[in-house]
Amino acid sequence: MAGKGILHFDGASKGNPGKAGAGAVLMTEDGRVVSRIHEGLGVATNNVAEYRALTLGLKQAIDHGFESIKVYGDSQLVTDQVNGVWQTKNQNMKELCNEVRQLKENVDSFEISHVRRPTKRTLEADRQANNGIKLESGAVSEERGDI
Repeated sequence: MAGKGILHFDGASKGNPGKAGAGAVLMTEDGRVVSRIHEGLGVATNNVAEYRALTLGLKQAIDHGFESIKVYGDSQLVTDQVNGVWQTKNQNMKELCNEVRQLKENVDSFEISHVRRPTKRTLEADRQANNGIKLESGAVSEERGDI
């Protein structure tokens, strides 16, 4: 599926650190849902869950052949670190940020923006992240969308 995609991501952690999940919603430019996906992370911090959600969604976008992707998330830390606005000092965060930067090299156009909660799409990504909490660590569940 070549073309432009939209990705909403969110991470959740019950406790910080605590049982965590990652969630993402991938859509076409006109808003049709391609995929809703979530992953169980075991015990992790909320920041790790946010990065893992972004990584999960980006891999989906690449697998679906999107050439251009606009990404939206409610984690200002993640969006600003990926955009290079904030430094990444923590080694684990640095590695997660570098993984995202490597993944975005697989698309022609990549744009990431911070959005405030709640919006319809951030709520759906949040729902996916909370579903991820219920999964075992490393388990991934995907629901195909409208197309």
